[in-house]
Parts: sequence; structure tokens; C-alpha cells
Amino acid sequence: VSLGKEIQWHQDFKSGKSWPLKNSRSLDLLDLGNSSDVKVPWELSRFHQVWWLGKAYWLTRNEDYPKKFAELVESWLGANPPGKGVNWAVGMEVAFRAANWIAGYYFFCESPSLDSRFWMKFLKSLYVHGSFIENHLEFSWRTSNHFLSDVVGLIFLGIFFRETKQGKNWLRCGLKWLPEEMQEQVYPDGVDYEKSTSYERLVLELFYTPTILCRINKISMPAAFMQRLEKMFEYVQHYTRPDGSIPLFGDADDGRLFRYLSEDDINDHRHTLSVGSILFERSDLAQAAGKFSQDALWLLGGEGFEIFQRLRDESKPLTSRAFPDGGFYIMRSKSIHLMVDAGDIGMRGLGGHGHNDILSFELWADGEALIVDSGTYAYTFDVAARQELRGIRAHNTVMIDGKDIAKFMGLWMIVKDTTRPEVHEWKTSDALDILEVSHRAYESLPNPVIHRRRFELEKETIRLKITDFFDGAGHHAVESFIHFFPSVNLQIESERRVVVITPHRRYQIESNVGVFTESESWYSPSYGLRKRNKTLILRYSLHAPDKTMIQIVRDETLANRPSSG
Repeated sequence: VSLGKEIQWHQDFKSGKSWPLKNSRSLDLLDLGNSSDVKVPWELSRFHQVWWLGKAYWLTRNEDYPKKFAELVESWLGANPPGKGVNWAVGMEVAFRAANWIAGYYFFCESPSLDSRFWMKFLKSLYVHGSFIENHLEFSWRTSNHFLSDVVGLIFLGIFFRETKQGKNWLRCGLKWLPEEMQEQVYPDGVDYEKSTSYERLVLELFYTPTILCRINKISMPAAFMQRLEKMFEYVQHYTRPDGSIPLFGDADDGRLFRYLSEDDINDHRHTLSVGSILFERSDLAQAAGKFSQDALWLLGGEGFEIFQRLRDESKPLTSRAFPDGGFYIMRSKSIHLMVDAGDIGMRGLGGHGHNDILSFELWADGEALIVDSGTYAYTFDVAARQELRGIRAHNTVMIDGKDIAKFMGLWMIVKDTTRPEVHEWKTSDALDILEVSHRAYESLPNPVIHRRRFELEKETIRLKITDFFDGAGHHAVESFIHFFPSVNLQIESERRVVVITPHRRYQIESNVGVFTESESWYSPSYGLRKRNKTLILRYSLHAPDKTMIQIVRDETLANRPSSG
């Protein structure tokens, strides 16, 4: 997208909507009556482009790059007076911009093309950024990645301005709050309590980047903080599939603190594992990372590279793993990866970036995604799509009597989480994994029901048996949803038997009850992007208590068929 000679810093260039230059507190950021998205001007104003300009400058010493940096900063400052307009609306955006501007200072501070007049203007604005964050902290009853971002901004600015009284105060506050937010927002097993794999990566970056900055400046973090940080890396390690892709549980807005590459695979989180392997000198994380990332290079330098090289090829293959505090269970072998959501919706009852996806799962097998979460696609610019993809119909689980498991309150919160999940069994071995878990959201029905789901995965043959138990009373209408990756096609052979056709394999799905129908639906691999895919819906009636069964089996006659290329 060409933004023209002059960037319109207040405009969503996708919709054409511009926010007025007035007090940021009085702006309607969501603008739900229009198809606008405030994330567009926000992302541009985070100044991720600093890294691409800076790397080009260090590589070439071409003065066009610092000149362009100064031009962008001057343009932004002229269009965004402090406290005015959409780019001063929340502390998180101010913090992200400040961190990237500080990186820009170190990239270009020796450039002969940038004079003291520019740097004085730049440094004054950076100082204002710190004061703004300090006075607009995003405190809430349950803090989120927003407040954490504010804290990270204070640490960056506090270290940068550490010779000033204000800088010392920003650093002191940041160092106090960062460990507190680790305890508040991250479960002991490393799962971020907003229950999103995409936000797990963002929150992990928000914790490890200031930690490394502090280490460079001889500031150590508490042992309990470092222990939980290490657990976060372990969680990413285990939810990452053998091909480097990830399941898309919860929201995904693709947010990053720093973007070292202008183009990368937003659903590959292995760059974080490269960083974690060096921080904790763990060969298993290096093995999972696969390569030394640019993230690790810029954060940990040549010494980090030497550590990473020493750690490679020293670990064993990953096995199945439970994350009971966060409520995720991962069953795996070299050819299969099954992840199940067996926890609450998110933020200890508020929802946050979690979806109505309890007892849902994602299945990757034989080198390709097979059964997937529908993703996120939109926040404000398409409210109907936003709510649709949060709901239970967009996930691989069961809906009873047409009722969702939680009622939405706005775009991020829910009225109340009544799921109260309970794990009844978890067993794992080289050949077979078993998980049985229940939730109580349907106890509010006129005829209450407890939904209990049992997963049995035979790893060698790739046979997944899912048994749904309905403990309660009365007649109920049930819909069971299975969403497929866009490259997958379906062939319904009978009411209860379906052939699943991927580019390289075939699978069979069978049920002991009901009627299968095929539906066209949406799959969103990243924010703002969606593709058509196929959904299988199994409908049936029952009288509780009752149980039903679905089996997903690889067609062994085609298991070793070579790729069509």
C-alpha cells in the first residue's frame, strides 16, 4: 500500500477513516458504526520501521537511511502534538513507540546527517513519552498486556534517562511492577492468563526484552520472575508444531514489541525459543528454535550466537505435556500434534482475549494442519465477524440447545464464566494419550447438562477417538463442529461417515449418531485476513444422560503416498 508522499498519521488507510486532532481522551477509538480500525494508525505509529532503516544503515552506511528516519520522526511530531489525536490515546502505543525510537537513537546517533537541533527535538519528545505513560498507566481490576506494555516503556525510558530524577523514578516503578505482573498475568506453568497463543508470544516478548536490557545494564531480576519466564518459553516450545506453525487459540492481532524483519511468518514463534535457549542455556529450546534468530542476534549479540551454537543437537524429541494451571494439554509424537483447551475462558472469569472454546482442539498430522481453530480476523472494523469467530460455533467442540457457553459483553469481555472446567483423567505414553475433561456452562439450561469430553489418541496409527458424555436430564439438540484447514476437502459418503482429503493424505471421520453436513465457513490465519474453509457439522438429539462418539482415523492405504509436489 502506498501511503503517499506525506503519511496521514491519524488515518486508517484501509477504510479512509481519520480521527480528529483533539484531546485523545475525548476520541471515539472503536467507532463501531463504521468499518474503521484504530489498529492501523497505531501500528504505523509504533515505528517498527526503525529496525529496517537501522539495519540498512549499519550495513551500507548510506546516509539516506538516517535522513528517512529523521523525516519520519519530524513528520510524526508535526502531526501529533502531545495529548492530541489517536496516537496519544493509550499508554501501550506510547510505550511501543518510545522503545522503537530508543532503538532508532542507537542506530543513527553517530550519523553526520542528523544535527543537534533534530536530536534535541527528538529527545524532548521521548521525555514527554515517559511523562505521558507515567500519568496514563492502564491500571484495571485485572491488568492485561496493556499495563504490561506501559511498564516495559517505563523501564526502557528509565534506563535511557537514568541520569535524571524522572528517569530514576520510571525505572524504579518499572522494576517493581514487572515481576508483579509476571505473577499476576502468567500461571505457574507459563501460560498467559489471557488464554491466547498469539498474545502468549507478545507477552513473552514484553517480559524478556526488558529483562535482557536490564541484564546489559547490570540489573538482575528476581529468581521467581526468571523461573516463570523460563516456563513461558517451555509453553511456546510445546505448543509449537513440528513444522514451526502454532495452533490459534484465542485472539490474534499479530502485535509485536519489535519487528526485526519487515516480512516474517506471524504464526511461527520459534524466534522466541532462540532467545530463551540462550537466556537459560537450554539445548532443548535451541533444538525447538531450529536456528539462531535475528531477535536473538539483536538482543544477545555475538556472545549469544556462541552459546546457541554450543547448545544445538543436544536434546531429545518432545513428548506430550500438560499445562494444568493454564488449562492446555498437548498430545504429540513426531507425526502428530493435538492441542486441547481444557481451561477457563480467560483472565480468571473476564474473558479478555480468550474465546468460547473450552473442550475445543486443533489437530496437525503428517506434516500439515488438519483441524483448526477459526482464528480472529477482526476487532472493531467488523463487529459481526468479531463476535462470530469468538463464539462456540467457530470452534471444534459441542453446542447444546443452540446456546453459547458465555455471553459477550462488548468486544473483549464476557458477562460471566460459568464453565468451571475439571480434568478427570490425563495419561500419556509413547503409544496412547488420554484426556478427559468436563465443563458446567450448560448447567444453566432448563434441563441442566454437564458436558464431559474424552480424547484418546493412538499415535502410531493416528487414530483419534472423541467421546462426548452428557451428564444430566431431559431432551437436547446437539451440534458438534469440526473446522478444517482451507486446503482440506470433504467427501460425505453417508450420514455418519466422511472422507477428509488433504493435499497428501486421506482420513476418515465416523460417528455413531446423527447426520453429518458440510458448511462453508471462515478461517483467519492472521489479523485482517480470512479465507474460506470447510466445516463439518454433526447434528443429533439425545436424552441425557447419554454419550456419543466420533473417530478420526488416517487412511493407512495412502499414508505413504509420495507428495504430488
